[in-house]
Amino acid sequence: MDFKNLRVLVLDGSGKQPHAMIKGLKDIGCHVTVLCSSKRNTCYVSKLPDKKLLVEGIKPESKKYIPYLLKQAKSGKYDMFMPIGEMSTNTVTQYEAEFNKYLKLACAPRDTYIKAFNKQITFDTAMKSGIPCPYTRHSSQDIEDFLSNAKFPIIIKPRQGLGSIGFHKFETEAEFRSYLADPEFNVDEYVVQEFVNFEKRIGANIFVDQKGNICSSYAVEVYRWFPIDAGAGVLIKTVDAHEVLDYAGKLLKALGWKGFANVGFMIDKETGAPRLLEINGRIPASIKMAYMCGFNISRQMIEMVSDEEVIRYNENKNFEMYVRHFDTDIAWFLKSPDRFKAKPSWFSWKNTKEVLFDIRDPRPFFTHLFQQIFNYKTTMKKKKH
Repeated sequence: MDFKNLRVLVLDGSGKQPHAMIKGLKDIGCHVTVLCSSKRNTCYVSKLPDKKLLVEGIKPESKKYIPYLLKQAKSGKYDMFMPIGEMSTNTVTQYEAEFNKYLKLACAPRDTYIKAFNKQITFDTAMKSGIPCPYTRHSSQDIEDFLSNAKFPIIIKPRQGLGSIGFHKFETEAEFRSYLADPEFNVDEYVVQEFVNFEKRIGANIFVDQKGNICSSYAVEVYRWFPIDAGAGVLIKTVDAHEVLDYAGKLLKALGWKGFANVGFMIDKETGAPRLLEINGRIPASIKMAYMCGFNISRQMIEMVSDEEVIRYNENKNFEMYVRHFDTDIAWFLKSPDRFKAKPSWFSWKNTKEVLFDIRDPRPFFTHLFQQIFNYKTTMKKKKH
């Protein structure tokens, strides 16, 4: 496939993950424009894009988002849109039939993406497919039946939501029943499952082409996360976890998945067995790790949506590489009682790359870091469990 001068509009100019994806696009010769909502966006201050569109305050949830993108699609200036964040991918794929009249969407198709966006569908499919899970309430299971078989503590998390927002842990049945009695709480909007006391978390990162073939795969272990009880990873290392990759591939095939996905597993502290945590059906902020492994996910995505043969890479064997989210790792350091005991040391940068930092393009890292520092209290309030 000839990628030279393929015109791609990358959405989510404020995020971390677009930088690795844009670099992947530039490496194969694409012309890249990025949509930004502020001059303080990480992509707006970056040297990577060929062009930047600035629409102040534009967000996937705003009324002007889809009309603006449809106008751009009809303009003939682009061959593809690449939504990257969870909200933009969810919003744009709702209108994929309309967009597909004018260009291609470089992301998972709507009919498969929505299955991963809905955590209840993910767990229902996993349990049916024999993927090891925590004891989880089926979508059709009465809550009383679940409680009669569950062991506390249990957790709840929104069936559709972002990150750890909405997560809550209940130590006793009495505590949960008091929550259940609240008329504003609808248990059917949540995944309800037993809490797994885990010693580590493994993420399986897999790209599946339009024919269901696994074209790249690598496993990572989360060494630190924030919030410290059950949040997003802040220090991640490539590891040898073939069993987890097999389970993840089986689940994605059962879902009919197409494109990139991160499938998270917890390793049960008592049994040492993996337990499904979640699927992230969008490009994660740690996607830089894929490129460190030698995988160009941007190229694979373009080939898939163009119905071309997707380049295949061997399963990653390059272990002991780290990526670090320094902004949230600072928050981890401030909150964790293990700040001086953690291994590897919080102060170590051996075999480590920061997700955003690039000596050739440093402004995105510092712009994002300063914004996170200034917004620290607001961020902590959102992440509070």
